Amino acid sequence: MNKVSTGLNGALALFGAAFIYSTFGILIRQLATMFGDGAQSAARFLLALVFITLFMSIKKEKAVLPKKAVIRASLLGITFGVVLLLFTISVNTTKIANSVFLLYAGSIISSLIIGTFIFKEKLTAIKIIAIVIALFGLLMYSNALLSVSIGVVTGFASGIFDGISNSLRKSLKGFSRNKLLQYQFAIGGAFLLLTTLITGEQIIKEVSLLPILVLIVFALLQVGLGNLLLYGFQHFDVNIGTVILSMELFFASIMGFLLFREVPTSKELLGGLLIFVASVLSAVDFKELFSKIKTS
Repeated sequence: MNKVSTGLNGALALFGAAFIYSTFGILIRQLATMFGDGAQSAARFLLALVFITLFMSIKKEKAVLPKKAVIRASLLGITFGVVLLLFTISVNTTKIANSVFLLYAGSIISSLIIGTFIFKEKLTAIKIIAIVIALFGLLMYSNALLSVSIGVVTGFASGIFDGISNSLRKSLKGFSRNKLLQYQFAIGGAFLLLTTLITGEQIIKEVSLLPILVLIVFALLQVGLGNLLLYGFQHFDVNIGTVILSMELFFASIMGFLLFREVPTSKELLGGLLIFVASVLSAVDFKELFSKIKTS
C-alpha cells in the first residue's frame, strides 16, 4: 500500500472515529441515570478490557510489546481515561454542544503545539487555514467560554488531554493495536476505578436495564473507537487529524435531527459546514490533485 493510500485510510479511520464520538454525549446521559461520573467511566473501560481480551483469545493473538511501548500504552490509558472522565463530567453539567466545542478547542490547540514542536510536523498554509476554519466553525456552536463553570473547565481540560492522547497514539505506530488497547483499557480502567474510590462519589444511583444495555454498547464502541484512533493517528498528521475528528459536531447535529427531531439553528448549520470544509481541506492532498489535473 503506497503512502497516499495509507494516508487516505488514516483519514477515513478518523472520520469513522468522529461518527462514534458523536454518540458519546447521548450515551453518557443515559448512563448517568445509574452511575456516577467516575463510576461509569471506569465501568466503560473495564468492560471494554473484557471484550478486547475475549477477542484476542478467540484470535489466539499473543503479541508482546517492548518496554517502551508498554510505558507509552500505559500513559495513553491514563490520559485517555482523564479525557473521558472530564468529558463525562462536562456533559452532565452543561450542554453537550458546549462540551464538544470545548473538547475540540482544547484538542486542536494542544495537538498543534505537540505536532509542530515534538513530532516536527510541517505547519503548512493549508494546515493553518484548515485549523482556523475549524475554530471558526466551532465558535458557531457555543459561547461557553464567556461563563466559567465546572462544565466549561472540564470540557476544555478534556480537550488538552485529548491532544496529548492523540500524540501518544502517533508514537505507537507498528505495534499490535489490540495489545495496545488491552494495556490502555487495563491501566485506564484501574486509574479511573482508583479515582472513583478516592473521591468517594456515589457509584450506583439506581439499577435499571437500559443503562446496563447502553454500557455494553458503549464498551464495544470504545473498542472500535480505540482501533480507529490508533490506526488513524499512526497514518495521518496529528494536527489535521484533530480537525477531522471535529466532524463529530456535524454528525451530532444530523443524529440529533434524525433521532430527536432537533432542528439545528442557522449558527449550528454554518458551524457544521465550516468544519466539513476544514476536514476536506485537511484530507485532500492538493499537490497530487493538481498534478493529476495537469497530466489529464
